[in-house]
Amino acid sequence: MNGFRKNKGIVIELTALLDVIMIMLFWIMMNVQDSSKSAASEAEKKALEAEQRLNTIQEELDIRSAQLERFKSILENIDKNAADNQQALFGYESGMLVTLDIRYDTTGRLIIYNSDKKLGEAEIFSETEITACIINALNKAGLDKQDVVLCALIYDGTSALYKDFKTVNRAVDSVRDVYSSFYCAYINTARINQNES
Repeated sequence: MNGFRKNKGIVIELTALLDVIMIMLFWIMMNVQDSSKSAASEAEKKALEAEQRLNTIQEELDIRSAQLERFKSILENIDKNAADNQQALFGYESGMLVTLDIRYDTTGRLIIYNSDKKLGEAEIFSETEITACIINALNKAGLDKQDVVLCALIYDGTSALYKDFKTVNRAVDSVRDVYSSFYCAYINTARINQNES
C-alpha cells in the first residue's frame, strides 16, 4: 500500500507541475504575441518614415536636377546672348532704335518709330491695344521674338498724364512676354530741357 501512495503522490505532483508549466507557456505566448505586434507596428512606422525621407530626398534631387538643367541652358546660351547683345549695340550705334513717343493733340497717342520710319500709332486708352500695336510694329521692323530689342519711351513730364505713362509702361511690360529681350529706357524730355537751361 505504501508503494501505491507514492505513485499517487507522484501523479498529483506531476499534474500540479504540468498546470504551472501550461500557465507559464500561455503567459510566454501572450507576451510573444504582444511583442510581435509591437515589433510589427514599430517596423511599419520605421518603413513609413524611411519612405517619407526617400520622397523628400527624391524631391530635392528633382529640384537640383531642374536647377542644373537651367544653369546648363544658361551656360550654353551665354555666347549666343553676348552676340545678340553686341548686334543690338551695333544697331543702336548706327541709329537703329525703336522709340515710343507719347504725344498729345486732341487725345493722347503713342507713336512708334524705328530710326526715322514710323512703324505704328495707337491711342492711349487701352493697354491691350498699345501692347498689340508695339508687337505689330516690332514685327513690321523685321525683328524676331528672340532678338535683343533696344527701345526708348520718350515723353514730356510736364504734359504727359501720369495715367497715360503708367498705361504705356504696363504695355511695355506685356511686350516682354512676347519679346523676352525687349529693353526699354525712359526719357523725360522735360528733365533734359531743365538740365540744359
